[in-house]
This record gives sequence, structure tokens and C-alpha cells, in this order.
Amino acid sequence: MVHHLPDPVLVEAMVADGRRYRVAWFDPPWLPPPAETTQALGICFTARRRIVLVTLNGKEWTLPGGTIESGETLEATLAREVREEACARVLLCSYIGCQRVEEQDTGAPAYYQTRFWARVELDRFRPEYEMIARRLVSSEEFRTTLFWGAAPTAGLILERALAIEESAAR
Repeated sequence: MVHHLPDPVLVEAMVADGRRYRVAWFDPPWLPPPAETTQALGICFTARRRIVLVTLNGKEWTLPGGTIESGETLEATLAREVREEACARVLLCSYIGCQRVEEQDTGAPAYYQTRFWARVELDRFRPEYEMIARRLVSSEEFRTTLFWGAAPTAGLILERALAIEESAAR
């Protein structure tokens, strides 16, 4: 099946782990093909408007979320991964877009990573899965704390999430 790919809102070239990538951002309502979608991550806000970040190593902070399991919806993946990684419950979520990732050096097929805004309720943090710590930051601290915060997509998802956060607060 051929999916019509709309024009991306943003395209960036980046290097991570010594590999070159081309990353293109797509806004809703366009959804990526499920078979080519690898993850759902959330920019998760507490009731006090703090953003939840998690870390594998105590140094690099990122958004909670992860890999889609067979039969899961994107929203179910987000809820499960946020529960496992951040010890938080997703109360509400809204799709804010996706990025198409092309590895420039390997010839591997492109894949999509979805991003969501979420309102969460925190439980006591118990590191039972891969993440070893959870941290709450303000929207002003978000990009400087997020290990990939300098990437244009970090600013874009923050902007999209804050717009939803503002309307949810009303």
C-alpha cells in the first residue's frame, strides 16, 4: 500500500552515535503507516505543569516512551511505556505529530516515531525497567535538560505540547 507523504513541516540533518540521519517532521492529522512506526514518546505534564523526563544513565535525560508491541495502539504504547519508565499514569493524551527517520549511511528503510502531549499523574518512582531516574522540569528548562534539546524538533514538540497544555488548563 502506498501512503501519500505530505510535505514535512521541518527537515533536519543530524549525527547520532556516529551515524548520519535525515529527520522530517509531520503535523497532524497525518498519521504514519502503523507497520513503519517504531515508537510513541510523550511530552508528559503533571497537574503543576512540570514536564517528566527519564534517564538510562543519570546523565542523558529524555522523554518517556518506547517501542510499540504487537497489537498495541500508539496510545496504549504511550500509556504502558510512561507507566514502566516514569512510574506515571497517562490521564489524557493527544497526538502532536511524528518524525520520519532515514539513516543516511546504512540503506535501512525509513521509520516513524510518534510524539504525544500527555497529562500524567505521578506514582512513587520505582526503577523496575530500564530507566534509573525521573526528573521534573519547567518548560523553560526542557530544552537545556533534554539530551537532544538543541535539535529543532525539540523546540517544535515543546511548542505543540504547550499549545495543548494551555487549552487543557482552561
